[in-house]
Amino acid sequence: MEMLGTLQAVGEDAAVSRFRTRRVGLLLAYLAYFSERSHSREELAEMLWPECEPELGRRNLRQTLSSLRRPLEPPGVPAGAVLTAKQGRVSLNLEFVNTDVAEFKAAVRSERTDDLRRAVEVYRGDLLPGHYEDWVLRERLHLEDLYVSALKQLVKVCEAEGRVDEGIHYVRLALAKDNLQEDLHAALMRFYIASERSASALQHFEDWRATAERELNDEPGLETRRLAERARRSVPATVGETIAVVPLEPARSERSQIIRLPVQLTRFFGREEDRERALGSLLEGVRLVSFLGPAGTGKTRLSVEVGRRLAEQQGWNVWFVSLADYADGAQLLSAVCEGMRLPTEAGNSPLEAISANLSGAKNLLILDNLEHILESAIPRVQSLLTDVPNVAILVTSRHSLKLEGEHEMDLGTLPIPKDESDLAGLAEAASVQLFVDRAQAVVPDFQLTAHNSRAVAAICTQLDGLPLALEIAAGLSHAFTPLQMLQNLEHRLELLRSRRRDLSERHRSLRAAIDYSYELLSPELQRFFMALSVFRGGVTLEAADRVCGVGATLRMTLDLQERSLLRADEAAEGSPARFRLLESFREYGAELLSGEELGDLKARHAAYYREQGKAAAQHDRENLLAALRFYFDEGQPSECVALLVALHGFTMVGHDVTRALAVDPRFDSFEPLDQIMLLRLLADAHLYPSEFEESYRVSERALEIARRIGREDQVAICKRGVGVAAGYLGRREEGIALTREFLAYAEKVGDLRMMEHAYNAIGTELWVMGRGEEARKEFDGALLAARKLHGSEIPWQVHYNQGRVRLDAGELDDGMQFANDGVRASKLKNEELGLSMCLSLVARYHRLKGNQTAALATSHESMVRRRKVGFSFWTLLALMEHAMILAEIGRSAEAATLLAASRGVTRLNRVMDDREFSATVDRVKSQLSETAFEQAWAEGLGMNMDEAFWFAARFR
Repeated sequence: MEMLGTLQAVGEDAAVSRFRTRRVGLLLAYLAYFSERSHSREELAEMLWPECEPELGRRNLRQTLSSLRRPLEPPGVPAGAVLTAKQGRVSLNLEFVNTDVAEFKAAVRSERTDDLRRAVEVYRGDLLPGHYEDWVLRERLHLEDLYVSALKQLVKVCEAEGRVDEGIHYVRLALAKDNLQEDLHAALMRFYIASERSASALQHFEDWRATAERELNDEPGLETRRLAERARRSVPATVGETIAVVPLEPARSERSQIIRLPVQLTRFFGREEDRERALGSLLEGVRLVSFLGPAGTGKTRLSVEVGRRLAEQQGWNVWFVSLADYADGAQLLSAVCEGMRLPTEAGNSPLEAISANLSGAKNLLILDNLEHILESAIPRVQSLLTDVPNVAILVTSRHSLKLEGEHEMDLGTLPIPKDESDLAGLAEAASVQLFVDRAQAVVPDFQLTAHNSRAVAAICTQLDGLPLALEIAAGLSHAFTPLQMLQNLEHRLELLRSRRRDLSERHRSLRAAIDYSYELLSPELQRFFMALSVFRGGVTLEAADRVCGVGATLRMTLDLQERSLLRADEAAEGSPARFRLLESFREYGAELLSGEELGDLKARHAAYYREQGKAAAQHDRENLLAALRFYFDEGQPSECVALLVALHGFTMVGHDVTRALAVDPRFDSFEPLDQIMLLRLLADAHLYPSEFEESYRVSERALEIARRIGREDQVAICKRGVGVAAGYLGRREEGIALTREFLAYAEKVGDLRMMEHAYNAIGTELWVMGRGEEARKEFDGALLAARKLHGSEIPWQVHYNQGRVRLDAGELDDGMQFANDGVRASKLKNEELGLSMCLSLVARYHRLKGNQTAALATSHESMVRRRKVGFSFWTLLALMEHAMILAEIGRSAEAATLLAASRGVTRLNRVMDDREFSATVDRVKSQLSETAFEQAWAEGLGMNMDEAFWFAARFR
């Protein structure tokens, strides 16, 4: 039972978080929280229905208990096994139920540092959020006190041991619960000072002083004042950190400084580089800076931050003028006068009034939301620049002004997470920070945890890091968990509607924000924008021209890009330029198309990428998949097969279609070559989840068809497929014999590609049998064939095999050279499996050289990439390799756990892997007591693949 930060019952196969009624969930929580005793029916009825007559309360309780049994005791579980109701008393069976609350309390009572850390990890939020019954409020406060007490103890430990970053983390958690404890503020300042972040300490002191005055009507105590003075003495007298963190007394002109900026009630995230770049330009004398970007990128918010920095740190006068409600650019100067609160005397022009009321050279005018009146506003902006020389202008718009001297800044979306396995790294991504902060505004105890981090990362990725979309999504946190939110993003334009009343109409929903941009387009550009929605992941000019068929593709592409509706993607050197609609914009455009229009576009799109084939696989995988889905829905198997062949080698991509076609009732009517190819692809698909017997069976079925139609080439290739499956089944000699037949055919027809594959495959089988010298000869044959076929662009498999036999032989530097060549080859071809495999060799090189820090970091990257591929066996091998490094650095218990979790590696009779596995097991056994080893081993045996991966990913 999880009751901290949520309410759900978690079993081995499912989690129940929704109950028929609120009282059903509350009853379960009550029984679980007080699980050490049984409860009378009268007590429970009174707790749940205090306002009801006793008889009605008992009747309601019977119905509620019946509803509770359904999720707790599903079919197959004996009635009464979990929920016991006997002789008028009700309880949960402690043999089957444990709670996060009990785990938290036990960890707090221990007072051991590791247990306290565990307590903090378990405390994912307040007890039963959303429930306000008396017993809940009482116990919630009790648990919160225990939590803060545990955090304070950890803070003391971190101070004593000099663990600054960890200490800061715990202080912040404690302050989130109780922001009025001065000892916590002092501790945070001490940590900042210890880490040479004195400016941050000073800033925190100022924040605490404001809080104390507002909340306590008091001033900071002596200790924090002394810490502030100490920090002040150590702040360097340079622009750097001081300007970035501590507001300085602004330089005053003869008149009082004027700062007219909208009040911001939320924190600012990301855009630090953009902000500093804009500040630098304005301070260096640039007089026109334009923030450009699509709807919802936070242009307005960034302009306010820039204005605030200039005002607070440089003494500038700053005015903010919103133009959203103006219909004509001819009104711009009047709007500026209104924003500056200037009276316009009869006979005076607005320009004269503006000029007369500016003094000094430090004046910034922010013109917000200019795009809808851009053309008519441009002459007025020019007049300001020429006739009012002591003002700088900062414009936010979705289209640049194209004026001389304009400094254009194209704002992209916020950075999205790159590595979901690193919780600390996730927390540093600006998109995640924004989401978490805005979620905490509606659910104060919302935190980024190992439990929800993957869902939060996926939300930020699917929303392209678009700030408006993230803010609206986070605002739904009171109604959805991150995982539930993610599951509903398929209909994002309906989901992402803000309930805030203080937003402008065009920011109330993601759809409204995009409407605003779309309606400013000409009919021609609107049609082109809609047509582009058929593309997934990106589009080249050639593809847009061929598929959209609207003419003037280059001009309209650049027009949409200038209006911030189309983004330019980075392209490899020598590759054609690529453009992309943000996914929310793409969905919007697709909704505007009629069914007939969308069908025609999809057909042209699919035909284009069917024609491109493998040439599109590296950069256009998403478009190939879209084409594949179209042909599958249209019932065109030959086209599906062609696209599946183009996609082959990209992890599990397209395997769902492969499986569906292979069991299609019409399979026997497909072209024989299509049947063979589908079965070959299906055999490969079975390898990923380690369904080796199925792969063998399917490969033999393909071989039968090849023999029946008399295609010698297909017979040879299918024998190779049977040999692969035989090898994974541990039938090495059978695998080698079949592959030799494949090699004989390749030599007969002089096919170097087939020869390269055959030599690699035979060498691999010999290598796993422990016959290293024989394997090396075969690998040399593969290298020779590859050089003849590819020249210098040798595939990663050849480099990998050459590298591993050299590392085995102790030729470490040569092995490392081949490993690095394999890394480069994999990156060039965008081959994730190859990259992960070659990185594992790099990690092994560092391990053998004794550089365990580099080994661990490289192994972590290899493991993360390999998991993305989805090949179970190779993921298990990555876990085993990670365990070997952990054993080297003395993390013996963790190594034992991972070795147990990866024990499937030893089930394929791979002699070389078995040797390293056994040697590492012996090593950790010698470093642990028998009891400690057995406990660690048992923990690993109980893990599934995902659990083992997340356990391993903590070590990097």
